[in-house]
Order: sequence, then structure tokens, then C-alpha cells
Amino acid sequence: MTATELVPYFHPTQIVLVDDDIDFLGNLTLQLEADLAYLLFDSTAKALTYINDGQPQDGSRQRFFRIVGSELRSISVAEADAPARVTLDTDAIHREMLFTNRFSRISVVMVDYAMPQMNGLEFCERIDNPYIKKILFTGVATEADAVDAFNRGVIDRYIRKSEHQVYEHLNRTIRELQHAHIRDTFAAAGEVFEVESPSFLEDPAVASLMATLAAGHGFVEHYLCANPPGFILIDGDGRMRRLVLYDGAERAQQMNAARRAGAPAACLEALAEGRVVFDPAAGEDRFERWARDTSAAERLEGRELYAWSLFHHVPELDASGGPTATYNRYLEWLDTVGYALM
Repeated sequence: MTATELVPYFHPTQIVLVDDDIDFLGNLTLQLEADLAYLLFDSTAKALTYINDGQPQDGSRQRFFRIVGSELRSISVAEADAPARVTLDTDAIHREMLFTNRFSRISVVMVDYAMPQMNGLEFCERIDNPYIKKILFTGVATEADAVDAFNRGVIDRYIRKSEHQVYEHLNRTIRELQHAHIRDTFAAAGEVFEVESPSFLEDPAVASLMATLAAGHGFVEHYLCANPPGFILIDGDGRMRRLVLYDGAERAQQMNAARRAGAPAACLEALAEGRVVFDPAAGEDRFERWARDTSAAERLEGRELYAWSLFHHVPELDASGGPTATYNRYLEWLDTVGYALM
């Protein structure tokens, strides 16, 4: 799989913060951004037990792929014994949002270097899951060790305690590594297979659009959709929207279907100019009543011209009803009973 600007799905994940100094941990909670989910540990032994027990080590990557052979038959990655076409399985991606414990998956660990039971580097080396990202908090005296550990892949980042705006740096790094955690679980499949994925995942303009929508609507989760292309977007309270995103190939496909259906010239012209997109719930008769089943589209200039619109109806979730667990409720749970896990 090629490097992507966007991961095929994203939901917030849990951060584990480890330091033997309780006062430091208490101050740290005041510096972290309020919408980060974290647990605090002042014991390295308890923290390692929590991290290593019950966390899947494969990053769950295999269940998100379909290997399709000449008979267009889906099989698992493990069953493939010959080169085959590998695609993202959007149905499996959508099932991810239905898992009630999805927010408790650990993605990032931040650990102090100087601790009595074991130092931070020893701690990081004992984390079993290779996809968990690791941040080492260092002092000036340990910076050389941190650089060496980074070069050897023991840690993913190190942050100097003495640097200017250290907590701003920490918050930004945590968010970057949360996305990298999920991205790398997908990229690992590319070590064996060339995975087909939508080209708009690699377009910085689409990534920027997603960030803008998240900031404007409070979206904290997204899940890739294939037909029509785009994403399911979910805010912290579980409210869902469906982003429909037409690239050039999708627009051409819609126009070809419209011509076959005898759609009026006005419909063809609107599709060609990227002025409309169809409601994701529209059926086969959408071209007959295109003025009712389309929404005015926003245009996005990226590596190509996109047309996009947000819809309230999310037909992919009609059968399931959508997720029952919401991120805001998870944060409330952490505030009330989460520290009991320490």
C-alpha cells in the first residue's frame, strides 16, 4: 500500500502515560487537550501488564482486506497462495465502528526516562505490540540515549522536558501518532501485497477537507465508503453524516449511467461540471428524478477536481442502526472510573 494522507478509517484511541512522579502526572492532566483519552500509571509493572494483556498484536489489519481471485471470490490474506487482487473491505471497516470497545485500543504510550524500577527505554522494549507508538520524555542528560533509541526503532519520538512549549509539542505529537498507528496497520499489508485503495486517500486536498469538516462539525471518526465513494463521519455524540466525494472517475461513471438511463441534458451537464452529487440513498431511478435526488456540490481542487456534499442519511448503517458507543460517553467513563484501572 502506498503512503496515504488519509487512513481508510479513524477513531480516537487510548493514550497511556507512565511516570513515577505522581505530581508530574497530575500536572500533565492539566496540560493535555480535553478530548484526548488517557490513563495514568505511576508503576511501570502495572502499566506493562495493562498494555500487554488483551491488546491485539496484529493491529487487526488482516480483517480489513479482501483478496479477490479470478472468480471474484473473497478469501482471507492468510489463504492466498498466489498473486491476487487485494482491495480494502469497506464492510469490515464499517464493522469497526460498531465495536463498543474501539476507543480503548492503545495507540500511543508516553513514558518518562528516569524511573526506579526500569528506565523508559527498557519499558518501551518490553511492549509486545509493535504497532503501539512510543514517546520518550527525556532530560538533557539522556538525549543521546534517546537519539540512539529512535534510530534503532525502540521509540517513535522523543520530547525534551526543557524545550519551549513542550506540552503543545506533546499534544501535537500524540495526535500525529494516533493517525500513524492506524496507518501503519494498513501499510503492513503492503509488505506482501499491492493493495488497491482510492486515489483520493493520497490527495492532500482531500485530507485538508476532512480536517476542515472535523473542526467545523466536531467529527472525531471517519470510515471509508465505496459506493458512492466518500466517508461516514461521526461526531463525539454519535451523530452521523455521509460525505459523498466524486472524483473524475466516479463522475464519468455517473455520467455513463445517466446516458444509458436517458437522463436529461441538464443532468448530464450538472454532473460534468461537478455541480451536483447524488444522495447516497438514491436508487436506480435516480436519473429520472435527478433534481430531487441530488444535492448541490462543493468543488474541491486537488490532484483532480472533486465534487462533494454532506448528507444526513447514512444508508450503509440502515441495517445495524449505527454505533451505540460514543466517544464523549467514553471520555465520561474515563473521568469517573477509568483511573481505577491503575
